[in-house]
Amino acid sequence: MKYTITLILTFFVINSVTPQYTEVINSNRPGSSQGAFSVGKNVLQFELGAGFSDLSHENLNFSYIKEKQAIYTIRYGLLFEKLELIINGSINENNSTNNYVSPVSKNIKDRFINKQNIGFKYLVFDPYKNKRWHKTSLYSWKENNSLRWIDLIPATSIYVGANYVPEDGYLYNDPFSIIKKRTIYETKENEISVKASLITQHHFLNRWVLVNNFTYDRIGNKKTTLNSITTLTHNFTNPKWSSMVELELIKNDIYSDYLLKSGLAYLLARNYQLDASIGSNFKANPNILYFNIGFSTRLDWHKDVNPVEKGFKKKQRQRKKLLKSDKKGEKRSQRESKKNSKKQKKQERKSKKRSKRNL
Repeated sequence: MKYTITLILTFFVINSVTPQYTEVINSNRPGSSQGAFSVGKNVLQFELGAGFSDLSHENLNFSYIKEKQAIYTIRYGLLFEKLELIINGSINENNSTNNYVSPVSKNIKDRFINKQNIGFKYLVFDPYKNKRWHKTSLYSWKENNSLRWIDLIPATSIYVGANYVPEDGYLYNDPFSIIKKRTIYETKENEISVKASLITQHHFLNRWVLVNNFTYDRIGNKKTTLNSITTLTHNFTNPKWSSMVELELIKNDIYSDYLLKSGLAYLLARNYQLDASIGSNFKANPNILYFNIGFSTRLDWHKDVNPVEKGFKKKQRQRKKLLKSDKKGEKRSQRESKKNSKKQKKQERKSKKRSKRNL
């Protein structure tokens, strides 16, 4: 019992006090949103999944798709703690039945690369570094476990990236864009476009995390996409288990949708996590039902720098700067003295010449 309590406290201290780098893996799965914090400098993380979906479209004469997806995200803490490189995308294998080309249905089996993305995320503001706001009270359990106004102040990140959408991919997120080809519903999208996101993250009541992503996507296309994702995560008493519920909104002139998802994650070991999720949307055009399983792992080359060492290194840098400036000043004074001595010698030579002429 004592060990369990210690483990729980350690887990929450790690995830709330120092949320940038964590001693255990901190995956964005099973949700679709990004957290505000990076994986930490020199941490390489892989978040992999397999998705299985059934989709049908009433307006396309009940055409339907049985979708299989291999989903991946690669995250790397680059240069310093606040910066993260992210590469993600999916590869699809779809079995489609096109009933829109009546009177004969057409079966299509496709394997293709879907939307790919590369970008950078940077932590702009971290309220959890403020020790006065997020200090732990040694005397009041209620104070440590109640909702406070400071919990409404989120950690905030910005993300900027580039999309690559192949011709065979889901144009404007529409899974039926392949069936719509050579029909009145056909659309075109640039292969390369820009994506920008504002990411916020709240930690409250010790076990709850609220993440919001606000994204302006497909920048550079005639029709841009607005996307928002809200993910609420809850850690159970057993810290190895967590659950999430997520609402995603997609809005553009070609394809708009509302998706509701829920899932579970299990911490298998320090650097390994398993997850599963299910989801559906709220409309018939198309109607979507999906199931997703996933696995996350990381290669952890992170090195902690303690405050004493950090302060010592800072002083060393300052000393080096002073020595450098002193050397520069010394060199400058040497140059000036040489210049002055040259001038003096020149003047002496001139005065000697004058004195000789006078004689």
